[in-house]
This record gives sequence, C-alpha cells and structure tokens, in this order.
Amino acid sequence: MKLRLLLVFLLCWITASGVAGQDISPSQALRLQQQGVILPMNQLLQRVRRRYPGELLNAELEKEGSRYEYELKILTPQGQVWEIEVNAQTGAILEAERDD
Repeated sequence: MKLRLLLVFLLCWITASGVAGQDISPSQALRLQQQGVILPMNQLLQRVRRRYPGELLNAELEKEGSRYEYELKILTPQGQVWEIEVNAQTGAILEAERDD
C-alpha cells in the first residue's frame, strides 16, 4: 500500500513538473521569429489590441508542449490590467482574464 501511494505521488509530481512552460529568452524569441516559427510581436500586438486596446506592460514567451505562447499584460485606457495568453505561432487568443 505504501509503495502504491509513493508511486502515485511520484507520477503526479512528474506530471506536474512537465506542465509548467519553458521560458524562452528574448534572443531565442528573435531566432524563432527569424526562422518563421513564431509571428512577429508587433503583428501579435495588433491582433490583441483590436479586442484589448492599451499599453503593453509585460510580455513573456513560453513553450507549452509543442506550442509557443506569449503571456501579455495590457493596461487599458480605463486602468484595467488584462493578462492575455496568445498562441505565438497563429496569433489566436487562448485566454484572457482581468488581473485584479
């Protein structure tokens, strides 16, 4: 029984360890953009700002499995901060939530 619990714990830990995305440095992002793997940031921002106009506060690129995602923080003219996840390869908005 103890061995079974230990195995379940280890499996959960290994699975959870793989869930977190791998951070991509700015130089790696530039290389990916030049290779055509991800879209240029200005193109992604144009798409995002159509739905969430405002100032870019922060951008982080991560690799989630086989997909590259940007996590953007946008400050709207109304003073709201939105956290928006964007597929860096297609420009699709994956998730958006207001950051309180």
